[in-house]
Amino acid sequence: MSVAADIRAFVASARKELRIMRRYPTLLLSVLFWPILLPAAAVLMGRAYSGSNDPQAIQAFAQRAGTSEVTGFVFVGYAMYMWLSAMLWGPGSALRTEQLRGSLEAIFLTPTSRLVPLFAPPVAALPAIILDFAVIFPAMWLLFGVVLPVDAMLRAVAVAMVGIPALYAIGALFASLVLRYGEIGPVVHLTRGIFVLACGITFPLAMLPAWAQVGAALLPPTYTVADTRAVLLRGEGLGAVAGDLIFVVALTVIVAVLASVVFRWLDQSARRTGMLGRY
Repeated sequence: MSVAADIRAFVASARKELRIMRRYPTLLLSVLFWPILLPAAAVLMGRAYSGSNDPQAIQAFAQRAGTSEVTGFVFVGYAMYMWLSAMLWGPGSALRTEQLRGSLEAIFLTPTSRLVPLFAPPVAALPAIILDFAVIFPAMWLLFGVVLPVDAMLRAVAVAMVGIPALYAIGALFASLVLRYGEIGPVVHLTRGIFVLACGITFPLAMLPAWAQVGAALLPPTYTVADTRAVLLRGEGLGAVAGDLIFVVALTVIVAVLASVVFRWLDQSARRTGMLGRY
């Protein structure tokens, strides 16, 4: 098929997933609940353990985190956690979902590019991600009185736009494993846990041992989380994080190419073994 036909198939597949989400709107209720409960509980525990914002505790935190704004640090981290979860479970489980519906084999019989069912359905995860950010920042203001500058939030959006393709590519890499192993839910859980521990989502990277910090430097979410905090909490401009953003783009290209190669290889294997029709 032509590129134009593949684009039409991509749009149709994305619209299908969005229609399914619209049919079951209660699925979005968790987006209104977890982005508030999880970070709020962490902030309150932090205040309890630190003696209700003891100056020495705040100073120690600032030396490790680069900011004294504990509430903002935690809320931004959990926003990244919700975003990471949505992107891993969206792209990461797209092919598995089609397999459970019994439609994966039929989709692969169509003349469209194999990359369409791999990359199009996860577009449905984007509304949930946008809603996460729309909920979590007002919650910071209403619950803890933290107001972020509008220009800083716009810079954070730019950082997020650079980071989305990276998580998309990582999710696509895991989705490819469906063609070989079927159920990949435990792998996604494990990967999310590694990212939460290694990428500075819930605590400063300075708390990690040296070898773990080296490993974290190879993970795109590490830079997305750090740069988002830099522009939101320290007021840095995009120029200050431009080097990180370029590196994230480079990592995205590498992971995307790897995902495409692995997907094509496992596609050929699935054709030989009949894995597409199995559960």
